[in-house]
Amino acid sequence: MRILCTILIFFFSIGCDEKKETFYPELTYSSSPKDGILPYFKGDVMDPFWPEENGVFPSDLKKLPEFSLVSHENQEFNLKNLGQKYTLVVFFYAKCKGICPMITRNMLTFFPKIADQKDVQIVSISVNPEIDTVDVLKKFRSLYKISQSQWIFLTGSKKTIFNLARNQFGADIKVIQGKDDLNDFVHTENVYLIDRKNFLRGVYRAKGSGDLERLRIELNTLKEEDRKNSSIAISKK
Repeated sequence: MRILCTILIFFFSIGCDEKKETFYPELTYSSSPKDGILPYFKGDVMDPFWPEENGVFPSDLKKLPEFSLVSHENQEFNLKNLGQKYTLVVFFYAKCKGICPMITRNMLTFFPKIADQKDVQIVSISVNPEIDTVDVLKKFRSLYKISQSQWIFLTGSKKTIFNLARNQFGADIKVIQGKDDLNDFVHTENVYLIDRKNFLRGVYRAKGSGDLERLRIELNTLKEEDRKNSSIAISKK
C-alpha cells in the first residue's frame, strides 16, 4: 500500500510540474481610437485596430484574399472588380424567409444615399450557391426591382464563399435544422465596409436604419481619410 501511494504521488507531482498556464494574447491587446480614422479589424475575435504613426500593420488584419465568383450577369468577379472602389458586402440567400427580405428592403432604402457615388458598390453574396444559380439571382433582382449596376449579386464555389464569410468577415456559424437548412452556416445580418485596398473597415447591422446611417457617415469619413493620405503622399514627393 505504501509503495502504491508513493507511485501515485510521483505521477501527480509530474503532472503538476508539466502544467503550463494558458496565455491569450488577445486579452492583453489594446489599440487607441483616432479621430477621423476608421478602425481595421484583426484576429479571430475581430479586434478593432488603429494604425500607429510608424505605419506598421499586424499580419492578421482582415483583408480579402484572392477569390473568384460569378455575378448575376454570369461574369467572373474577383479582386480586380473591387479595385479603387468602396464595397459594401452583404450575405444572403434567395429562398431565405427570415431576415433577408428585411435586409434587402433596408438596403434598397439606403441605396439612394450612395447612388451618385460611382466609387461605391454593394456586393450581395449567396451563402446557398448550390441553389442560387445565376438565373436565380436574376429572378431575385427582378423580384425586388433591383436594376442598379452598382449592386452586384454573386454565387460560385461554396468553399470559397464560406471561407470569405467565416475567415474574413467573422460571420456567425451555427447548425441549422429545418426547411432552409444550410448545414453549418447562418448568414449574418451585417453589412461590411471594405476599403479601396480590400481591408475590412466597418461592420453595421442592416435590420434597422440607425446603423445604416452610421455607415453613410463612416463611408464619408473613410473617403476623407483617403483624401488626406493622398495629399500627404503627394506632398512628400
